Amino acid sequence: MPFRQTSVSGLPAIALRNAELEVVAVPSVGMKLTNLRRTRGREWLWRSDQIRLEQPRQATSFVETADTGGWDECFPTVGASPIPGAPQESPALPDHGELWSASWTSSTYEHAGGVTLAASAAGSLLPYEFHREVTLDPREPVMRLRYRVKNTGESPFPWIWSSHPIFNVQPGTTLELPSVRQVKLDAVHGLPELSRGDIVSWPDAFGGEGGRFTFPERGTWAAKLFGDVGAAGRMILTDPRRNERLEMVVRPEEVPQVGIWINNRGWAPPGRRPYYNLALEPAIGAPDRLDEAVRDWGTAQTLDPGQERSWGLEVWVLEDNASG
Repeated sequence: MPFRQTSVSGLPAIALRNAELEVVAVPSVGMKLTNLRRTRGREWLWRSDQIRLEQPRQATSFVETADTGGWDECFPTVGASPIPGAPQESPALPDHGELWSASWTSSTYEHAGGVTLAASAAGSLLPYEFHREVTLDPREPVMRLRYRVKNTGESPFPWIWSSHPIFNVQPGTTLELPSVRQVKLDAVHGLPELSRGDIVSWPDAFGGEGGRFTFPERGTWAAKLFGDVGAAGRMILTDPRRNERLEMVVRPEEVPQVGIWINNRGWAPPGRRPYYNLALEPAIGAPDRLDEAVRDWGTAQTLDPGQERSWGLEVWVLEDNASG
């Protein structure tokens, strides 16, 4: 059966499955994807052992109450931000955007191209409809995501979007960004030689070589970086211990940026043990705060009344002797 009802941490969930892959979504938790794996392979999505997966509460901190891992969507900002151009007394956009705590509607259906979980949510502080379709190919080990956002209001507004998958990495896991040569730092912890705003070479500035960053055994540092995804449009994670790799593929004209959050036991919210994980985030706009993307980086997009914007993303989960 290509899809079935299941549960995750006691919450209703939907599992999509083909001969190669399984992906699990929890609709009541911002349509979070909690699992992505080959049917006989390793789990690629990280899950917190310190924050319980539960239905989100609006007006709470994402990192303190909802940073449970998995795959979220961040729109129309990633970092907490005032709305550019709005009156000063207007409420700010919340950390990690509105979608993680929004109410989503969804349906699942089979078709010639596979099985699809289609879901949508509406904006609260800005007038928009956000749609995401997650499709498993009937034959190939690939998850295809299609996105569409529409301005349902009467005025234009600025926005950025970022996928927010947190990946389960181990010492020895490698990260390759074939078209990225330099990155700009948005946050840094535990690396005194680097500062926010620095532009540095990738991956050399973080101990990588030959175009490849290897997750280290030792050290306590964390950094959020942004780069232009470049012509290849590919991001590659490899687990040599399990002979698996995960490849994310975008069209750079649709999704021009990539955010990289490397957490080498260097950061956690107050009262938590520091995490060891990776957020690899194809994005439209940078950095994390919408106001800075508008004012300082010039990468924010604008959606006019009635206008729609769509884009896509593929995620291949492969045995390391295969190719996507």
